[in-house]
Amino acid sequence: MRFAIVTYPTILSALVAAVAGCSEGKHPFRMVQLCLTGPQEIPAFTSFMNEIAQSYQMEFFDRSGQTHDELQSLATVNKNTPVNARAINIGAERGSEFSFSAGNLGLPTNQIAIGFNGDDPNEAKAFSDVAVDRLSTKWRIHEVPQGSGALPLTRCE
Repeated sequence: MRFAIVTYPTILSALVAAVAGCSEGKHPFRMVQLCLTGPQEIPAFTSFMNEIAQSYQMEFFDRSGQTHDELQSLATVNKNTPVNARAINIGAERGSEFSFSAGNLGLPTNQIAIGFNGDDPNEAKAFSDVAVDRLSTKWRIHEVPQGSGALPLTRCE
């Protein structure tokens, strides 16, 4: 699998790689962020992303519950471990062609970063464009500058 979101400096990069089993050092070619109205909107977001994945015959995963438990366990020994009230860790892949992962690790609970990857540059870019267009029908999308990680947004509208 090739899921990676870099949002919270060192600890998050290592955690995402360990949790999702991505190849080391592979950063998303594109990353976007969005704000939910609150934790109550998480199921709708997860369902929306699952629908996108299914429309592209992707294998979808939701490790949000396990990730929350793992973070709470880490936080008992490392007080700097970011733990949200409700962790989001979802993603999907279609072989090695293209994939996405989405999460709020290191971000406020209602802020989500989505990273896009893929070994087929044309297919991966086309998928990310469609996914971002569909997301923008429901949420305001913020592009994360290339080479930068997702940081907490100062204003969520």
